[in-house]
Parts: sequence; structure tokens; C-alpha cells
Amino acid sequence: MDDKSGKSPLLALGFMCGTSLDGIDGSLISVENGEIRLLAFEESPFSNNFRREIRQWITGREPLADPSRYMPDLANLLSRTEVNLARTLLSRAKILPEQLSVAGTHGVTLRHHPSAHPVTFLSGHPESEGVSFQFSNPFLLAHDLGVPVVSQFRAGDLAAGGCGAPLTPILHRAIFSAPEDRIFLNIGGIANLTYLPGKGRSNQVLAFDTGPGNMLLDLTVQFFTQGEEYFDPKGARARTGKILRPLLNALLGDPYFTLHPPKSTGREEWGDQRLSAILEWCRSHGYSFGERWEDLLATFVELTAEGVRVGIGHLPSHPTRIIAGGGGCRNTFLIERIQALTDLPVDVSGDFGFPTQAIESTAFAYLALLTLSGRPGVLKTVTGAREETVLGQITPSPRGLSPKFLQDVLERSDIHLPFPDRPRTFW
Repeated sequence: MDDKSGKSPLLALGFMCGTSLDGIDGSLISVENGEIRLLAFEESPFSNNFRREIRQWITGREPLADPSRYMPDLANLLSRTEVNLARTLLSRAKILPEQLSVAGTHGVTLRHHPSAHPVTFLSGHPESEGVSFQFSNPFLLAHDLGVPVVSQFRAGDLAAGGCGAPLTPILHRAIFSAPEDRIFLNIGGIANLTYLPGKGRSNQVLAFDTGPGNMLLDLTVQFFTQGEEYFDPKGARARTGKILRPLLNALLGDPYFTLHPPKSTGREEWGDQRLSAILEWCRSHGYSFGERWEDLLATFVELTAEGVRVGIGHLPSHPTRIIAGGGGCRNTFLIERIQALTDLPVDVSGDFGFPTQAIESTAFAYLALLTLSGRPGVLKTVTGAREETVLGQITPSPRGLSPKFLQDVLERSDIHLPFPDRPRTFW
């Protein structure tokens, strides 16, 4: 509790299911006097069958006449997992649900296409603005916890002309900034970096996706093991492979790597269709893998590491170190290659009190607090938006959003939330 004001900390839950679709992560945080603390973290991995089936469904391979009709059922299943995670986290931290201010859920990304594009399945191909849609059922969480839930975080930034991604840099700035220039590197299905200029420097925070992270690696393992395995533990297989230089050069020729930020990419560009195209390229160039598909893994590790190296070249100054988070940190061979290619020391977020897998769920707890307090949750220098907007949509608790409750959150957020550049935009 703040000694001067007597105001208790802000408490929030956050949930994240990333592009790897391997499970849901949950974090419980407190925010007090500008400091964000992780009180509890838990992973809830999907079963192998469910993981395979949801990937097939999202990529359009589900053998159903109308798979979209089952999206509400999937949303319920996923949100029920979040409810169970919430109970575990609150019990572990000895926190009662009524002490929470808010919960934030990212949901599962069904489609992320941030630039304007023609809608090819409609006659005349009318053009649509950029889109990003994540499905979840925030009502289940709100009803079970008795607190408001924030969801659909990305659409507001897209409406303001931004990419809708990445959204986590505002948290990276809050917990990893230092006197020297750093970058935070998140390695999920897609890899993204956040440039954190030293405190007092005039440079602005920048962030963007550097290209594939774990996605091609995981898809390759699943393809060649016929779904029996889902990733390459510690990069052990990749370490034994040889880099296919012609393939690597072809992949690095993708225009995405030369685009200047802000920019974002996703499963549409680096998912199943890209792997199919890569395998066809390999066949046409005389590669026959047999038992040697480790060469593909070695090549994709190098692709991810090269993406990070190229991305650093877009920054206004050279950082002194990398702080890494996300599931890719478990691939020690990948971390070694990133360190070798960038010639920078690589620390992991766990050294700062945040497990590598907890960063994104922590971010959506923090973003939910910003939203409920009427504060922008995005940095326009990161997404390229015209203006910084309050993110997401709020699902009220069954008791509604009382003025007294909101006023209490506002008063505490004025005291506890970090950074004076997050003024309230309404209320």
C-alpha cells in the first residue's frame, strides 16, 4: 500500500495464447508506485490432439462443411481454461477475486492482416481495411471472477491506422528500461523486438516483428514426425543439421526483411503455406531429406537469427544488450546463434523476475489496467498509428461497472501506473 495515499496496489490478470498455439499462459500482477510485480504465473498446455485440431481449424484444413459455426464452442473451451488458470493463480498468490481490478485476455488470433486488401471471395473484390480478430469468450471470465474483462486489444489501433502489433512494447518499456540502450526480444511463433533507448535519451521506443520465430521450426517438427512431436527441445536436432545456404538466401530475399518499421507479420506469411512452398522449392532444387530434415531446422534457426540481426540494423542506435523472452528462449541453440550473429550479450527475462514465457500474459494484464483507467495502451511510434488510442472492448462484470468502482480504479491508477505520458483520455 502507498504510504502517503493509503491506496492499495492495482491487481490484474492477463491471459495469452500465441501464434504457436501450444497453450494458454496466465499471469497475475500488482502495480504499485510505478513498479510492476509478477505475483504468479502458470502455463496450461493444450493436449496434443487439441493442439493439432485447432491448428487445422485455423488454417482451414478442418474437414467440416462450415467450420466457422464452431468458433463459439472453441471460444468457450479456451475461456474455461482461462477461468481455471485464474483460480490457480489467485489461490497461489492468496488473492481474492474481489481484490482484482480487471482481467485482460488476448484470445486466439484467427486472422491478422494489418494492411488494406481486396476481399477476394466477394464479387468485385471490394477493399477492406486492415483486420485483426482474436476469438474468446470474455463473458465467462467476467462472470466467474466478478470483474470487468478487456479483450480485442488490436482492432482499436488498426482503426487509427496502425498495424495492431506489436502491443507488448509498452510493458517492455515499463520493466526493462535502463540508462543504456537495450532491446527486448520476444521469440514466439513470430519474433519481435522492442528498442528501449536509455533513460533520458531523445530517441523514441520502436518495436516491430523481425520475421519468423518458432513457427517454421515447430511446423517442420510436426510435419516430419506426423504430429508425434511439436518442437525441437533445446534446438538439439537443429544443432546437428547443416544450413542450406541457397534456401536461406532465398528466404532472406523476402521483401519483409528490407521493409522499414513499423511493420508486422504473422501466420499468413510464415505458417503452413510458407512451409509447403519451402518444401516444394527444396524438391525443385534437388533436396531430398529422408532422415536429414535437421538441415531444415538448422536453416530456420539461422533465418530467425538473421531476422533479428537485420532488424537491429533498422534501429537509430546500436543497443548494448538483448533481453530475451518467449518460448524460443528454451531453444538454446537459437539463442546461441542470435548472440553470435548480433555480437551482443543475451540475457533472459527470468533474470529480471519475469519468466521467459510470462511476458506476454503480463503485458495483457497491464494493458487491461491502462484500458480500464482510460489510458492509451499503444505507442504510435511502434505501430505507426495516427494517434494513441485506448485499446480493447470492456465486458462488464455481472454487477456492471459502477461509478464508485471506476473512480477507485482511476484514483489508484493515477498513483500507481508508471509513466506520466499515459494521461487519461476520458472519464
